[in-house]
Amino acid sequence: MNSFPLFIVGAPRSGTTFLCSLLNEHPLIHLTNECRIFALLKEQREVCSDRPDLLSPAHREQFLRFCSRSLGDWVERFYREELDISAPIWGDKHPPYADPTVLSGRMGSVERLPRSGSCLRLIRELLPEARFIHIHRDPGRVANSLVRKRWIGSVEDGVRVWGQYATEILDFFADLPAHQATTIAYRHLVEDPDTAITEIGAFLSLADTAPLRQFLKAQRGAPTPFSEPVTDIAELYIVPDHPATDAKLLALAHDAALRLGYGAA
Repeated sequence: MNSFPLFIVGAPRSGTTFLCSLLNEHPLIHLTNECRIFALLKEQREVCSDRPDLLSPAHREQFLRFCSRSLGDWVERFYREELDISAPIWGDKHPPYADPTVLSGRMGSVERLPRSGSCLRLIRELLPEARFIHIHRDPGRVANSLVRKRWIGSVEDGVRVWGQYATEILDFFADLPAHQATTIAYRHLVEDPDTAITEIGAFLSLADTAPLRQFLKAQRGAPTPFSEPVTDIAELYIVPDHPATDAKLLALAHDAALRLGYGAA
């Protein structure tokens, strides 16, 4: 099959680790779990290269042009030669690749300005054949999980963060050809795994999806605690019918919630 890079994106606590572990069960796929290399490259290109003590301003434009045409090959060589990854489908899972404040960071529980922009467009610039899978989960459940992790101060701020990530990804996906981007609901993956695996297999051009189906079947019998808090394991295969996010909370996520099917139009 053809070789191409693949990146899993989504808000934190949305199932990105679970999806990464699932895909890595396939012999043709090898994704790193938060290698974060594009966050490093974004810092070098947009911050370090603007420091005259590190790079002469007279050479900055030439350096940026050189980065644009060479760093994609450099990243793949790193994966192939240093990480010893030979699978045709290779790449990374890292939720902050979609964080619109990936370099400026967050102050407390709210977005810190100015926005630095996510890594998504940089990935596409350097690896134009890259494909992306966006996995999303009910914003209220994400927000509650963020609070339990103490990554965020309140459920309301957690929903706002979910909306920032989701909006960034949806706007980026709008500019991609259909064969390079797909979106999957965490709930869909859990409740209708056969259909979800069929869709993922078609998107990735996988002739055999048996390893993915076997993994999900095994997880139903003995779920793996992929990350803390382990109480999230209870939500892996028992997804309540009622949404965790009411209309007031959904409004904090702006139109991203409606675009992904949460709440009523």
